Amino acid sequence: MYLEIALVILAAVSVYLFLTNLEWKYKFGSLVKERIENEEQKIREDAISRSARTLSGKTLEKLVPFLEKFNHDPHDVRWLGDPIDLVIFDGYSHNNHDGIDKITFCEIKSGDSKITASQKKIKEIIEKKKVEWEEFKI
Repeated sequence: MYLEIALVILAAVSVYLFLTNLEWKYKFGSLVKERIENEEQKIREDAISRSARTLSGKTLEKLVPFLEKFNHDPHDVRWLGDPIDLVIFDGYSHNNHDGIDKITFCEIKSGDSKITASQKKIKEIIEKKKVEWEEFKI
């Protein structure tokens, strides 16, 4: 008789633990799913925001040569975009293109943005005068 009562109690405890486990699994799964959806939404919003900033930045970079405080003739500017924004051939637009007296590499930044590691390297190479002319014939 005691054995039968013990088995019934054991079965009841087992069923209770099984059902509790299912309940916790469901709650945990719901929480994880909700958190993933929230994070996914944040990631999407951040990606859209970054993309918009990048696109507006690229557009503004093309307009900078026409600003009054820009110290070069806009006709002398050539836009690269990456890894450096502009190459300026000072004097190119004057005297039948024979008046070039300086070539300037220009990176446009706004706010707190800083040049990238590759842009720093390019700047160092230019400052060390490790720039060459190469003509490639085909």
